[in-house]
Amino acid sequence: MHVYELTEALSEVPGIEVSVRRGLLAVHVPALGDTARLAPEEILEAESVFVPTRAPAIQLDVRRGHEVLPLIVTVDDLVFTPVYADDLVEKGAYRRLPAMPALISYSEMHRDVRALGKAIDDATLDLDAETLAATLLAHRCFLAGAMRVGLWPVRVAAWWEYANARVGGPVGVAPLRADPDWDDLMADVTEARRRTTEQSMQPATE
Repeated sequence: MHVYELTEALSEVPGIEVSVRRGLLAVHVPALGDTARLAPEEILEAESVFVPTRAPAIQLDVRRGHEVLPLIVTVDDLVFTPVYADDLVEKGAYRRLPAMPALISYSEMHRDVRALGKAIDDATLDLDAETLAATLLAHRCFLAGAMRVGLWPVRVAAWWEYANARVGGPVGVAPLRADPDWDDLMADVTEARRRTTEQSMQPATE
């Protein structure tokens, strides 16, 4: 699609910020603190869709190889399709996976991943190792789905990495395929933590 067609369609959704930077369409949702960056030529369609809140929403159909993926832009959220677990784990690896939603919103992903990270530190909870492994894998599917539609969820990935590190790789975790994009996201998580630590160590100013 042409850039002007996309910006015109997205102008129907109040509260989001749309711009074109370095040839990419940037759709920033302030409520999430993240931005979807997509090449206009990868977007096949942009149409109004119904969402439960009845607020304006636009669905972008994004081409990824032989797939066409939906990215629904609402006034305060983004909705996308999680990646299949089979696309993340090594071929033939055993894994247990809970029922996966066909679509998930960014805010739901953040809530669920953060909740697990906090639950890990609750000594009163007895978390089954295999269920925990399946939940971590499901959350990786959410994160990979977000990245696949141009998002870069550093804060959410930080919670996932925290939970995964705290349990030391639970029993039943399936070996995951190498993913350079995930490695880059983890590098940004490390950098974000470093900056946060540096800021916390700076003396307060009057």
